Amino acid sequence: MKVIGITGGIASGKSTLSSYLKNKYQAYIFNADKEAKLLLHSKPITDKIKKAFPELLDLSKNSISNEVFKNEESQKKINKIIHPIISDLITQRINDKKDTNTLFVIDAALIIESGMFKKYANNGSKLILLIADKDLRLKRALGRGNLSKQTIKDRMKLQMEDNQKMKYADFVIENNSTKSKLYGIIDEIIEKIAHE
Repeated sequence: MKVIGITGGIASGKSTLSSYLKNKYQAYIFNADKEAKLLLHSKPITDKIKKAFPELLDLSKNSISNEVFKNEESQKKINKIIHPIISDLITQRINDKKDTNTLFVIDAALIIESGMFKKYANNGSKLILLIADKDLRLKRALGRGNLSKQTIKDRMKLQMEDNQKMKYADFVIENNSTKSKLYGIIDEIIEKIAHE
């Protein structure tokens, strides 16, 4: 089984690409963001969050998001709690799926920042970075209708710049065009990876 990491800033196209890989290649998709949200409501995690963020009014998704995306320090605090558990979960899921799937995709915005990519790169996994113009990403994110323009901009500021991420990526896809162009590029990459 081949393991691929997909990363990129907010609204760079990670979900679109993951969905395509699932449908065309029957890839198993590990969506780190969704898994992290599920973890936020497990007792061991909520206890750690309460301890790390005593000023939290409640443990609703909105309260946690507002606190976590407030600044870099808050983000580091929550990531310290969540990332080790996510990393263990990925390892466990890879073992579970190795006999049923030929492609395992880790869809994770913070795969580089968390240091997780190192673990998988050492095992021959490849990292794909999606980049897109900030204005286009802002437009896409606004189109989802779940975040305000200011919230999106604030979250963009907290993310590592694309030029820094490029140092870690095996493949960089510029996603400023159509979905069909994106799919054509990923097909070529999958072909390369399959023959390694």
